[in-house]
Amino acid sequence: MINPMIPVLLVVLVTGISATSNTCPENCKTLVTNETSCEMIPVSCLNIDKLVEIYSKCHYGANVTFPYTYINDCEKIIPPKCLNVQSRESKCMHCFQMEEQYFTVKEPNYHTCNPKSSGPDRYVTVQCEVNAEVICKAPRLFKRRVTCSFTAGKSWTTALILSVTLGGFGADRFYLGYWRCGLGKLFSFGGLGIWTLVDITLIAVGYLAPYDKSLYIYT
Repeated sequence: MINPMIPVLLVVLVTGISATSNTCPENCKTLVTNETSCEMIPVSCLNIDKLVEIYSKCHYGANVTFPYTYINDCEKIIPPKCLNVQSRESKCMHCFQMEEQYFTVKEPNYHTCNPKSSGPDRYVTVQCEVNAEVICKAPRLFKRRVTCSFTAGKSWTTALILSVTLGGFGADRFYLGYWRCGLGKLFSFGGLGIWTLVDITLIAVGYLAPYDKSLYIYT
């Protein structure tokens, strides 16, 4: 005789979310409002039918329609427009295989990478969590190697304006974090104008980036 708990355990292992509780999870209560669109309702609010069976038959990467019902205790917070929506499309794959727009970086460690590099240090291993509304195979929390992409708030426009107007006094270099070079420009009057012209060109083409290797904000 098959243990009745086996299907339940399989669902938990596949999704990372309990399928048996009739109590609405805090994650669902926190994220759902009357303005929430139906496709953005968290998976934790749902009882997904035949989940294990669907994953056992689907082809990797294929679009799959998952039928579901809402957890009883969650129905009172689900927007009325969504109560009749009982299916969602997602891809047949593990959470860690999802494209970057479907997960959030939880613990960025960007100081160890270089977004301007073309070598191995262009990538960094980070802790990620798949977005709450995405249906995928567990675990929902995972590590992944992603492209280094971070900014410290330095504006390319501001840097260029400073270089054109006050570059002779090293203002552009100070702004970007190169304070030693900034002092050099200040006391040499922008290298008698030559250094100033060079920096204007380097900033204009994006070659001279912030000292911390972060990316510009283009505004």
